[in-house]
Amino acid sequence: MIAEKNVEVQIEVKLGFGKCRLCLQAPVSKEYTSGEDLIGSRVVTSFPNLTKKYFVEKGGVTETKITYLSGSVEVACGLGLADAIVDLVESGDTMVAHNLCVVDTLLTTEE
Repeated sequence: MIAEKNVEVQIEVKLGFGKCRLCLQAPVSKEYTSGEDLIGSRVVTSFPNLTKKYFVEKGGVTETKITYLSGSVEVACGLGLADAIVDLVESGDTMVAHNLCVVDTLLTTEE
């Protein structure tokens, strides 16, 4: 959440919990291999600022439609609302249950 708000904080102590990754995910059936494969696609996320930054770095932010969605982002591809999502992955169980796979990792927390 801190990275999404683009603020600086000093880490005093690592708490040892909350380990997860913010990942670009897409349907397994599409066989995407990189974020560049998704330039120009529809991406749904609860993290629009980090997603925009990611696609700026990939050179495709103007072609990529990034839409904010709060809640169960992982259902967006299955409902036809998105070609990919950017969402948090902890165990990966929810991702697998929705036939999604990680295409790329935007950031990792609590290393």
